[in-house]
Amino acid sequence: MEVHAHSHTARKRWTHYFWEFLMLFLAVFCGFLAEYQLEHKIERDREKQFMQTMTEDLKTDSAQLNRLIRLRKSRIRELDTLFHIIATDEYLSKGRKVYQLYELPYWDILRFFPSDRTMQQLKNGGNMRLIRKKNVSNELMKYDITVRNYKEYESLQTELATQINQHLEKLLDPLIIEKATSAFAEKQLVADTIVSKSGRMDLPSDITILKLTDTGKKILLKYIIQVKTLYLQHIRDNMLEKKLAEETLALVTKEYNTN
Repeated sequence: MEVHAHSHTARKRWTHYFWEFLMLFLAVFCGFLAEYQLEHKIERDREKQFMQTMTEDLKTDSAQLNRLIRLRKSRIRELDTLFHIIATDEYLSKGRKVYQLYELPYWDILRFFPSDRTMQQLKNGGNMRLIRKKNVSNELMKYDITVRNYKEYESLQTELATQINQHLEKLLDPLIIEKATSAFAEKQLVADTIVSKSGRMDLPSDITILKLTDTGKKILLKYIIQVKTLYLQHIRDNMLEKKLAEETLALVTKEYNTN
């Protein structure tokens, strides 16, 4: 009769399982901390990158607004000239000047196109949460809301431009305009690059314009006043936008040390 020997494994004490559990827990916890720190760093890097591009956007906006304000002021002065020569009937002897004003329509539409690439990414991608500094996020939203609100008034400028053109064109002969611009048109057609618009119209020195009726004259002068009034308000709006852009730029630069 055979007797089989049975080997018995020594029973592990509870402390062994405790240390195994503790080591596993620490490994998982440390992995979680590492992942959290990595994600935290990635978000901080993204925040810094957003503020860097925001700095570039605000600089672009400020420069564009400066140019726009200067251009609006220049066009208001030209509107004053147009108003004067029509009000005093000098347009009858200064027809060439009227055509020059038509060439560069000082009542035409001027728009501010904000550089909102960063703001759109922050809003549409749910990335505003990355901006930890409340004062910065508040200033960014204030600037964005102001710009979008003022954009709504551009339709008034479009409407006035359409109305005034209808009456001003009663002074003009399309045959004279076609002849004066034909050389420029031909030059652009044969060129492979954009041709400068300087000297686009080659106008004759003496141009005769038919006299407006009293009613037509008053209507045209009324529209010139309305366009000038609108331009003055746009200048004030652009100045406020520029002030906000510069204040926001200064804050972002200070808080994030951007250039």
